[in-house]
Amino acid sequence: MCPERFTSGPVLAGDLLEEGTVAGFGYVPSGRPKAACDRLLLAGEESLAEPPHRPVPADAGRVRVLAPTPAQRVAPDRVHRAAAVDDALPGTVAETLALPGSPWGAVAGSLIAEVREAHHLLWLTGGFARDVIAGSAAEVNDLDLTGTAPPGRFSDLAKGARRRSGLEFRRKVSPFSLVCSAVPPQGGERLYEYRTLNSAEFTFPACGSDLKADAGCRDFTVNSLYYDPVGDTVADPTGRGLADLRARPRRLVCVNPTDDPLDQARIILRAVKFAARWTGTAGCDLGETAARLAHLPTTVWDGLAPAAWQRLTGDHRRALGDHDRQGQLSIATALGPAAAGLLTVLLEVRP
Repeated sequence: MCPERFTSGPVLAGDLLEEGTVAGFGYVPSGRPKAACDRLLLAGEESLAEPPHRPVPADAGRVRVLAPTPAQRVAPDRVHRAAAVDDALPGTVAETLALPGSPWGAVAGSLIAEVREAHHLLWLTGGFARDVIAGSAAEVNDLDLTGTAPPGRFSDLAKGARRRSGLEFRRKVSPFSLVCSAVPPQGGERLYEYRTLNSAEFTFPACGSDLKADAGCRDFTVNSLYYDPVGDTVADPTGRGLADLRARPRRLVCVNPTDDPLDQARIILRAVKFAARWTGTAGCDLGETAARLAHLPTTVWDGLAPAAWQRLTGDHRRALGDHDRQGQLSIATALGPAAAGLLTVLLEVRP
């Protein structure tokens, strides 16, 4: 179920080089995203203020010891054949990836092919993986991807996919999140969002090669599922994603250990969004997330800067702009006093 590694393939975090063990990859922004912007990070450099000037090798030819692939780092009983999860799942994924009229339909196939021909690994994740696995492919509205290609290298591969598919699009890498995205030249909806497997080990945005580490940087177990569209497997690194997704009511369990108030506020907003979305269908059990938030004092938001409130106001408008105010407050109250206080403030400033 897990592909083998060869020195003709890419370097991954965990590989042993002559100069040290690869710890991950950084990115130095430039006017045009490309592989030369990627930086190789070694163990022991976690406290650096910025990525060192060290390029990522073109392949693993100099690697002394090859590390396991990301899927091999997940317990075997947490990697499932898609057909064993749902015998219709592989076909549903293929149809959704090629969906006519979707922002991604014309580019997804060529993008996946380009990445895999470069021997990198790629997974569908986030809302895309969650909704197709849940049997709600009609609710998919974004193509969310993750994989082993660092941001600059992925941007080069996306350029190749553009040529392969005959489409024009503008590529971008966010210097703050390292999310790679693309939009048509005339603007409009994003064709995809890709982020190399996340790493929280460095003081600057960085990425790695570990599904478990990436899952720990996400919000909820149901959003921490990974679908390999080439091997048709589902990875569930937390060991809970599939069970929480199938539960009725669906369980919304937070996995991100953050203590940062802004990050906690955004997790609350996403919890309210999902609970509101699933009301009347799957339902939503907020018990474990509420227990996680119970220790937060109502004053936790007092120190947020105006810029943070501005971001939260935008997040709130996008996530819950169409949902009734009383419903939002009711869900937030179930999450505890701090969550209720946050929603009260945001609803007061919303037009």
